[in-house]
Amino acid sequence: MCGRFTLKTPVGRWLADLFPSRIPDQTTVEQSFSAELLRARYNITPSQQILVLHFNSNGSPIIDSMRWGLVPVWADSLSVGYNMINARSESIADKPSFQPSLIDKRCVILADGYYEWKKLSTKTKEPYWIHTADECVFAMAGLWAENRKIHNPLSQSKSTLSATIITTESNTDVMSVHDRMPALMLNHSQIAAWLDPTLNHVNSIDSLLDQLQPCARGLLQLRRVSTLVNNPANDENQLLNPI
Repeated sequence: MCGRFTLKTPVGRWLADLFPSRIPDQTTVEQSFSAELLRARYNITPSQQILVLHFNSNGSPIIDSMRWGLVPVWADSLSVGYNMINARSESIADKPSFQPSLIDKRCVILADGYYEWKKLSTKTKEPYWIHTADECVFAMAGLWAENRKIHNPLSQSKSTLSATIITTESNTDVMSVHDRMPALMLNHSQIAAWLDPTLNHVNSIDSLLDQLQPCARGLLQLRRVSTLVNNPANDENQLLNPI
């Protein structure tokens, strides 16, 4: 699973990394979101607002602020405790909470690392920060939904936009820590293929699912970090100091 992640990379850099040939205007992006959402974040937790990228029907990129933890369109209240922060790739096509989003509300969640906990005993777990060698930004495949019944108090929108991160089996880089990992999109081509609006129909489900595979071996690194990350209130660069 993926229950915490980081996005410390400056806006200008991840825009250039993800859109090498079609860079959205940096000033427009910065004016669209609060400074809190765009600052370096070292411990992003469920129910917080996150940066989510999806495409419109013309294939142009849209960046939105969404609640982490998918809220179904039929939910009447956030207080019910919806906590669909992850969706297993093997079952998203069959579950009514996810299948409609798989068809026409696919997205990616921006990150430059994520945390996972290695279970040592029934009471002890070691946290690890998992990242690429150069700590560059990447995308995690996701699904989003819009609930028009609920106003999100953390957003100016009258509806609640929310997203979930899709997970798959771990590759050999991270298998020693956990058996699940996010379905990663490491470059613009992979992102564009996943978000391609021409695939927004039921007949494309199989080809979409085929894209949700563990990333290639040797691309990710593990860094054991302090248990300070266990507390959602801690959100500073010291969390990434190696143990």
